[in-house]
Amino acid sequence: MQQTIKKFPDTNIIYLYDLSSKNYTSTALAKVIKDLTGYNLEHMPQVRRDPGKPFYTAVIKIDNPDKFIEVAQKLRYFQLEGKPCRALPYQTDLLGSNVTRLMEQNLFVRKIPKDIHSEGLESMFKCYGDVISCKVSINEDHSSRGYGFVCFRDPEAAARALAESSGRASSIGVKFAPKSKVEFRKVYNNIFVKNMPDEWLEADIKKAFEPFGAISSLYTAKNAIGTFAFICFGNNDDEDREYGPRCAAKAVEAMDNKDFKNGKLLYCKPALKKSEREKELAHETLKYKNSKKRCNLYVKNFSAETTEEDLRNLFQHYGEIESLKLFGQKDNKSPFAFVCFKTPDTASQVKNANLHINGKPLYINHYEMKQQRDLVNESNKDKQDWQRYQAENFSSFDYQTTDQIANLLRLLMHSVQK
Repeated sequence: MQQTIKKFPDTNIIYLYDLSSKNYTSTALAKVIKDLTGYNLEHMPQVRRDPGKPFYTAVIKIDNPDKFIEVAQKLRYFQLEGKPCRALPYQTDLLGSNVTRLMEQNLFVRKIPKDIHSEGLESMFKCYGDVISCKVSINEDHSSRGYGFVCFRDPEAAARALAESSGRASSIGVKFAPKSKVEFRKVYNNIFVKNMPDEWLEADIKKAFEPFGAISSLYTAKNAIGTFAFICFGNNDDEDREYGPRCAAKAVEAMDNKDFKNGKLLYCKPALKKSEREKELAHETLKYKNSKKRCNLYVKNFSAETTEEDLRNLFQHYGEIESLKLFGQKDNKSPFAFVCFKTPDTASQVKNANLHINGKPLYINHYEMKQQRDLVNESNKDKQDWQRYQAENFSSFDYQTTDQIANLLRLLMHSVQK
């Protein structure tokens, strides 16, 4: 769900990565770049915001070739509010779709000390050859995950780095062997189970899951919706570390959604940390809302006396209603409602029907997620702030050079087009 932006041509552009999602506007980013490099951007930076991802990315374009090289070097590693970020000039070879072409030039690095970030990792490996890009994988709080990647310009440099770093105690180079998403699987040996029959005791749970492997621990508890359990598979054989994950995967495959005739389907999934559960729930909620955005309608301009039943009677003639929720008048704000239909075609028909209720014409439009509305509002404000920023910065210049005159003309043409 990136904001709608005009794409820069793939020349003289720099990509900025790992920007914290603390609302970095284009104007704020331009000020940071000016402070770090002394260069005033002629083009508005394109900040890419995705509510489903922890970091923002940004794209900047610099027309002057000499300045482009200088700014790219100064921004290669920089900080925003004390958090490490990276910048790379655009290169087709570094696109994710071309990763297999760079296998001989790439190096996977493990056991990186947690206080080392991308700049420090490059310092460790640049002695082996020219480094194109370097990245330490980070968590949402910018803390290191302890591994990273180094891409050399030449395969020979990567081979030297691999040979000489493989015997280290830390920052060990390993041959780069990317896996496809089909091959990737998350290893787990602990599973979470709920929606079990009410009569099940701990012994019954154990009996149901023991056929899949040796259970090393079983924890059960109750909450408002019933009994739940954490089941961990494992054995004492250190030689077979795959035993526990293998058993857990078989249990999830066989028991998830199994019907025990208690009115519920058994829920059996890999156990997650609280932070991971919250992240997964937020992702699923966002995914569900996005899938329903063409079926869901926002309705307003009806009187405070209107009930959900009134609205249902009005809309149900057009098609099956999946859900209807009315929010009454509160804090001097007019009442409104959300009506979600089974199909987007029905929703479009209702939207264009010019409906009235109690003699008042209804305002009906497609529902927009709050995250999307925030992005649009932020983008509009961003454009206004950028125009003010450009006017303030360029008006203070002494236009005596060709470059400065060209920048002024470019800004003037941009304003005329707007």
